[in-house]
Amino acid sequence: MVKIRVFIPHLELKEIFEDVVRKLPQYKNIQIETIYVFGTPEALAQNEDADVLVARGMTYDTLKKLFPDKHVIEIHVSSFDIFDALVQCRKQHAKKIALCLHKKKFHCMEELEELCGASISLYDAQDQKTTETSIQKALEDGADIFVGAGTMCGICDRMGLKWVHIHTNYDAVEVAMLEAVNAARTINQERAKTVIIKEMLNHSEEGVLAVNGRGQILNINNQAYRIFQLSTVDSVEGKTLQELDHSKEWAELIDGSGRRDRILKINGTSYYVQFKPLSDGTSEAGALMFIRNADRIIEEEQKIRKGLSEKGLTAKYSFKDILGKSQAIRENIQMAERYSRVNSNVLIVGETGTGKELFAHSIHQASSRRDQPFVALNCAALPENLLESELFGYEAGAFSGAAKGGKIGLFELAHKGTIFLDEIGEIPITLQAKLLRVLQEKEIRRIGSTSVHPIDVRVVSATNINIEEKIKEGQFRSDLYYRLNLLDITIPPLRERKEDIQELVDFYLTRFACEMGKPIPSLTPDAAHLLAQHSWPGNVRELRNVCERLIVLNDSDVISTGLLRQLKIFRESSIEEPSLNLVEETSDDSVYSRLKPKKKKKELAKELGVSRTTLWRMAKRQSELERREK
Repeated sequence: MVKIRVFIPHLELKEIFEDVVRKLPQYKNIQIETIYVFGTPEALAQNEDADVLVARGMTYDTLKKLFPDKHVIEIHVSSFDIFDALVQCRKQHAKKIALCLHKKKFHCMEELEELCGASISLYDAQDQKTTETSIQKALEDGADIFVGAGTMCGICDRMGLKWVHIHTNYDAVEVAMLEAVNAARTINQERAKTVIIKEMLNHSEEGVLAVNGRGQILNINNQAYRIFQLSTVDSVEGKTLQELDHSKEWAELIDGSGRRDRILKINGTSYYVQFKPLSDGTSEAGALMFIRNADRIIEEEQKIRKGLSEKGLTAKYSFKDILGKSQAIRENIQMAERYSRVNSNVLIVGETGTGKELFAHSIHQASSRRDQPFVALNCAALPENLLESELFGYEAGAFSGAAKGGKIGLFELAHKGTIFLDEIGEIPITLQAKLLRVLQEKEIRRIGSTSVHPIDVRVVSATNINIEEKIKEGQFRSDLYYRLNLLDITIPPLRERKEDIQELVDFYLTRFACEMGKPIPSLTPDAAHLLAQHSWPGNVRELRNVCERLIVLNDSDVISTGLLRQLKIFRESSIEEPSLNLVEETSDDSVYSRLKPKKKKKELAKELGVSRTTLWRMAKRQSELERREK
């Protein structure tokens, strides 16, 4: 409830004031009181309970000084009100008029004197005491009538002097009261907001403290009481943080010379404390302190990561998952690592199966956005109408069949993170303009929406086609291409880095053998030669599939050319099998000598420090994960 107190300066005005109050809009949470006050008594200081004060003249000035933090509203006296009072003096045949006012000056005194037919002298009336002094001085000057406000009129009554009261017109009272009601409504709204904020803070799991520049506590929420194990009977306002907890690091936080966040021990428990200054660069205006249980943060982070992982919004691979020791692949990895340190868009070019997606995942994983979402989409997998709604989302009822509550798009899901657009060369020409606008303006508009949403997303795209040729054919926008191709990586096909085949074959044979619970086989020299000389049109993906089939078909510890010839891709191979003499004459640096026999499962388990059963279970879990990824 907000209380408005109105001070009536003279009983003659009581009816006007009460009529204005009666006609005001009525609000349940606003109470209006009227009170008659003569002069500026000491009792004015007892109005602390009122929220809004309405007064005139010297009463207003006194209240303003007594309550500088309250809403004190002035009922203004206009020059016309004063002229009306002066005209009344002429009717009483006054010869010398004493005009008792405060802070009023007139530049047309001669005209006023002519109008009134009397001389006019101004006297200061700040409060009751100065008004009495002014009246006495005016009497000495020969004044025969006095013009002023209610306080002056009351003093003149006691002294038996003639007086004219300066009336306040109805409109002035109405304006002041409407201003008072609006101020009361604003106070109610602010109080409601304060209650809501206080309730929010008290229901927060964070401890929140407001401190001034000296580290003294201004406010504290319920959770902070629990963290510091304080009694709710005790008031901590005005105390320093060091009085609650004796750690020296509180002073360092408030000082602002060191880090603005740190882990502190409070009553034996670790808390993550953040210091947020309320002014730029200095702590003089104070700060907010946020205190969170460190164990709870770790637990929540794990839940978030798990949730994102279940939605497929995390990167699964890093640079260590990219196999190969060739100069070409090493240079690609080094370049990608440099790209991951910035936020520029990246275009990855390479044939099907070369590992473009691995590079995209790895760039995100090594970037500053690693803890944010990683969203992947194959642009060739969806028709145009579905692709647009997937990328940008849609509002409820945007089209027939739209979800009831609308749908958030992949760009919004990737906010603060990375979006990977695979097969970007297949995106329809009609969508390219919209995608270009997203990249330029960094904002998206959902289908069926009239508003835009700002986004902060890094775009990593990939293609296995020559986009420059598509630009010449008019099937791809050149401006979009240059937006996507700020940084580029070209992954060479496997046939151009045959020195990596050994490592890849070794890795996949070992992996699939462990998953299927079979012995890890070794390659005969001629089988190794056949694999090394194959052109691998499907690149690493094809090699992986071949290795999996070899493990499925093989029942011995050795893989020979006979088993390879059972696979379609090797049946019509024109490569001649090497003779025994050729193999024996091959130097140690040849590809045959580098393809060494693989380790047995028993040896691998011993090297990893686990049992063969545990190794088998690990392999089985990995297999299930990969099947879900497909």
